[in-house]
Amino acid sequence: MILTIVFGVVAVILILIIAVILFTSVAIIHTGEVGIVERLGKYVQTLQPGFHVVPPIIYRITEIVNMKQIPLKVDEQEVITKDNVVVRISETLKYHITDVNAYVYQNKDSVLSMVQDTRANLRGIIGNMDLNDVLNGTETINQTLFTQIAETTAGYGLNVDRVNIDSIKVDTTIQDSMNKLLRASREKEANIMEAEGHKQAAIAKAEGEKQASILEAEANKQTQILQAQGRAESQRLIAEAVKDQINSINAGLEHDGDLYLKYKNVEALEALAKGDSNTVVLPSTAVDSLGQIPAVGQVLNATQNKK
Repeated sequence: MILTIVFGVVAVILILIIAVILFTSVAIIHTGEVGIVERLGKYVQTLQPGFHVVPPIIYRITEIVNMKQIPLKVDEQEVITKDNVVVRISETLKYHITDVNAYVYQNKDSVLSMVQDTRANLRGIIGNMDLNDVLNGTETINQTLFTQIAETTAGYGLNVDRVNIDSIKVDTTIQDSMNKLLRASREKEANIMEAEGHKQAAIAKAEGEKQASILEAEANKQTQILQAQGRAESQRLIAEAVKDQINSINAGLEHDGDLYLKYKNVEALEALAKGDSNTVVLPSTAVDSLGQIPAVGQVLNATQNKK
């Protein structure tokens, strides 16, 4: 009876041991992770995601390594710029593991080594820059820092995907001085812009006056041209009228010239007769010419017949 109980207890213990061994020999590796297998403390292989059976006791999964991208907040640090200003800088990293063997076995703490190198390189970069360049050049700092630590962290089995400066803080007194300089700079720019505005307005006004003077001169010129053309046209028309009058007189004299001259002699005698003298002496040729006028000739003939 006692032996039966002992055998039963031993059987139960053996079953429990076998169950525990079987349970611990089963491993499930999730996506984005790998498992490190060691045999008596020596690296054997890397298990990929999935279901695995690992012989117990001799073989053991010592570590599950996350292969996903991991964000890391780096503690804020004080850095001295080239112009001896102390600034406090905080940054974040994003990295992922590329070489599991180097990450686990070649470095005691690969992440800590990466952080230390990042902080050291950042001090070197900021130390070669003036404060204004630091405040206005975060993108340049990020790119330079990323380039410098990329090669170094590769030896840790890591790859830095991104470096980002979160904040840059300066001492309160320095910040006040910067604010004063900023206000002065803005006032200077405002004054320059105002002066430039006055300058442009003056130029525009002068240009407008210049254009107005040009237009006025052009208008006066056109007016004078039109007046001259009008006078020329008027004189031409007067000359044409005089010409037509002279041509008309010449045409009349061509046919009745002698008669016209005789008529003029009568007008001259009439003017003489209206004078104070009662006696008019005429040459015989003038009297003869008067007789050729029909009306005068009749009068002269009538006088001679009465005699």
